[in-house]
Amino acid sequence: MTVAQRTVGVLLSDDGKHVLRLADWAVPDEGAVLRYVQDVDDLGLWVRLQRADAEHILLVRWEYVLSLDFPAEEVRRPVGLRR
Repeated sequence: MTVAQRTVGVLLSDDGKHVLRLADWAVPDEGAVLRYVQDVDDLGLWVRLQRADAEHILLVRWEYVLSLDFPAEEVRRPVGLRR
């Protein structure tokens, strides 16, 4: 399943929320936060983050990601799902 080059909802661990808030990412206390995923690799998700000075690319380590969420109609080939 391709996650790169799309906007996804990211559910984060408490540690992940804390670390990303330090990086100036507005993370809600509850629920998912929507972010555009620029790329994905073995380390995690590379997401776009707008700051006052410019747009940045930020690594969200896999250890902080609890779940990813995006509309099913965007999934061309579901993995592990049957209709």
